[in-house]
Amino acid sequence: MTYDMIRLFEHELRFRGSVPYAIVTFGGSRKSGTFELDVEWKPSQMSDQKTARLQIRWDVETLRLHHADLEEELEIARTRDENQTVRIEQAAIVVAVAAMSFVEPQTRFTSRSRIGTGHDFGLNSRHDEMIEIAGRTNGSLTSLFKAKREQSDKNPTLRKRWVSVTVFGKSPRNRTEGLHL
Repeated sequence: MTYDMIRLFEHELRFRGSVPYAIVTFGGSRKSGTFELDVEWKPSQMSDQKTARLQIRWDVETLRLHHADLEEELEIARTRDENQTVRIEQAAIVVAVAAMSFVEPQTRFTSRSRIGTGHDFGLNSRHDEMIEIAGRTNGSLTSLFKAKREQSDKNPTLRKRWVSVTVFGKSPRNRTEGLHL
């Protein structure tokens, strides 16, 4: 599975703020490249788990067509922004968007959720479809998923709800699951 970061601009949110952090997390100072990670996913609770290798590609020259200040934002992310938590969370958003493009290709991220919903983004311009996203530099994918699932379970009335977690460590991994039936 290959995802080109230019596709982030297909979504209403465009993810301009996530792009520089993802590039720095994925490739440091490289202007283009590919970041690879293993992905586990289930489109719904009743589905069988699937696994694949996800490759996320980027090219700064191409992305700049949609993000005029990208070079400056990359420089800030590399040299002036020491908040690793924000950088990892923003990179996890890009991974979640990429994973969802294969899990449910028609899904679009259309709004940032308000605090208290237990989820980060609204999907498909609907109030009853949401996703919770998290990222860490190390630790257990299973325990991170469990914690985020418990958070998502506080809002069980949604027609569709998702959790996508990424651990970037030595062997980057993602788990994306639809918690709906």
